[in-house]
Amino acid sequence: MEIELLENGDLIIRFNSKMINDLRIKRHSVSAEKAGGEARQLLAASLTTCLCSAFLSILEHAGVEYKKLHAIATVHTGEDEAGHLCVNEIKISLKVEIPKGGDVAEGFERAKQIIRRGCLISRSLEKGIKVNYEIEKVEVSR
Repeated sequence: MEIELLENGDLIIRFNSKMINDLRIKRHSVSAEKAGGEARQLLAASLTTCLCSAFLSILEHAGVEYKKLHAIATVHTGEDEAGHLCVNEIKISLKVEIPKGGDVAEGFERAKQIIRRGCLISRSLEKGIKVNYEIEKVEVSR
């Protein structure tokens, strides 16, 4: 994954993936009053996507047929010990449509129990992720 600052001031996230389109963060064309929050939205989107993908895989493995999935993530922020803004909770509401008449109650309940163990991103966030920074200055001619 790479991030690049474009000439107009926007950022582009290049995922280098066949499954994920590149993403443009509009920094230039959005007023300062309406800007902000994209970091927490990206964090919530990553977590929610991971959880949904894991849950659908569990349902498929359990033989539970589903029609639709809808998730809503709500991000709650606060301050850390130093008084800096941080995300202190992400609530995810997940609804899955299951066809009527099928005998899926047991499989669905089992899938709910399994997903409560989390997904890659939720487990990583809960344990805490070590972050290393390497920042390099590259001088160029004007």
